[in-house]
Amino acid sequence: MQKSLVFISHITEEKEIALALKQLVETTFLGMIEVFVSSDPTSIKLGRKWLDEITHALKTCAVEIILASPESVKRPWINFEAGAGWIREIPVIPLCHSGMTPSNLPAPLGTLQAATATKENELKLVFPVLAEAIGCTLPQIDYSEFISVVNAFEETSREIKAMSATTPVATTAGFKPHEWATFLEAAEKSTSPGSTIAVSYLQELMGKAGYRAIAVTLAIAVLKRKDLIEVLSEQGWNNESYDVVRLSDEGWRLLEDNQDKLTLVNAPAPQSQPARAQVGSDGDIPF
Repeated sequence: MQKSLVFISHITEEKEIALALKQLVETTFLGMIEVFVSSDPTSIKLGRKWLDEITHALKTCAVEIILASPESVKRPWINFEAGAGWIREIPVIPLCHSGMTPSNLPAPLGTLQAATATKENELKLVFPVLAEAIGCTLPQIDYSEFISVVNAFEETSREIKAMSATTPVATTAGFKPHEWATFLEAAEKSTSPGSTIAVSYLQELMGKAGYRAIAVTLAIAVLKRKDLIEVLSEQGWNNESYDVVRLSDEGWRLLEDNQDKLTLVNAPAPQSQPARAQVGSDGDIPF
C-alpha cells in the first residue's frame, strides 16, 4: 500500500526544524506516513533530479506543512510550493516560528489556518489532520522534544542577531552587520585562540539568524583581507577536505582592545513567579 506523503516546505537555513518535524511525524505514525524534506538525503536519492523529485512530491502529497518564519515567507520557493498545495485543494498548514505568528502571516498564507511550532495546544490541531490523511486514530504524542528543538533554534537566532546589532566595534573597524556577526560568531564558537570552525557550520549558525550563505562567504572574504581571520583546509574522517576559519592574532587583538564594549555576561534569568490558578483555562485559543 502506498504511504501517504507529507510535504514539509522550508528554506535551507531552517532545515533543523524541518528534520525534527519529519522525525516526529514518522515516529508518531510508525512509518505509515512518509515525510518529504528536500534537505534530507533520504527524500532525494543520489543521482535523482532534485526539481523533478520536488515536483513529484508536490503532486502526490496528502498534506503540506509550511515552516513559516519572517525570513522564509519572503522567499519565492516557499510561496510557490504553498501555491501547489492550494491549487490541489489539500490541507496546507503554515507552522509559524522565530517571531512569525498566525495573525501576522502575509497573504495568501494568512488566509490559511495556521499554528505555532512552540505551542503544544496548537500542534495538537495539526496532527489530527495527518491522522485523517491515513484514516487512523490519533496516538498519544510527546511534543516536548520537537518544541525544544524549535526553542533552541530561535534562541541561537536571537543571539546572533543581538551580536549583529552590537555596533560600537563594528563602527570603528568599518564592519558591516553581516561581517561583524560572522566575526563574533567565529570567536564565540572558538574553544581556544588557535581553534578552528568549519565554514559550513558557521553558515548554518548564521542561517538561523536569517543570513544567507553568500553573506557569510562575503564576510569571510572581507575579514581575511583585513587579516582578522585565516582560512585553512582540514581533512574529515572520510579524507575529504573542507574549509575552516580561525581568528588571527590581529583578530583576537581587536576583541581584546574592545572587550569593554562587548556583552560578556548573560542576562540573569527572570525569577520564577508562583503559579496562579487559571479559571477554566485550557491554554491559549489557537489562531
